[in-house]
Amino acid sequence: MKKLIIEAKLIRETPNAYKLDCEGDIEWFPKSQVTFDPKKEELEAPVWLLKERFPNEEF
Repeated sequence: MKKLIIEAKLIRETPNAYKLDCEGDIEWFPKSQVTFDPKKEELEAPVWLLKERFPNEEF
């Protein structure tokens, strides 16, 4: 499964998900599918999930 790292800032966190600001786009990401580093402000997520959350972007 191909993954990408994108810039993201934490807005809110629940036990199961992160709400992130990804360059102005606010989206929820399940913790079971992604890795988020709040210090680096980086989200590592599968390409299919990024395409689902951001359908107008090319990955």
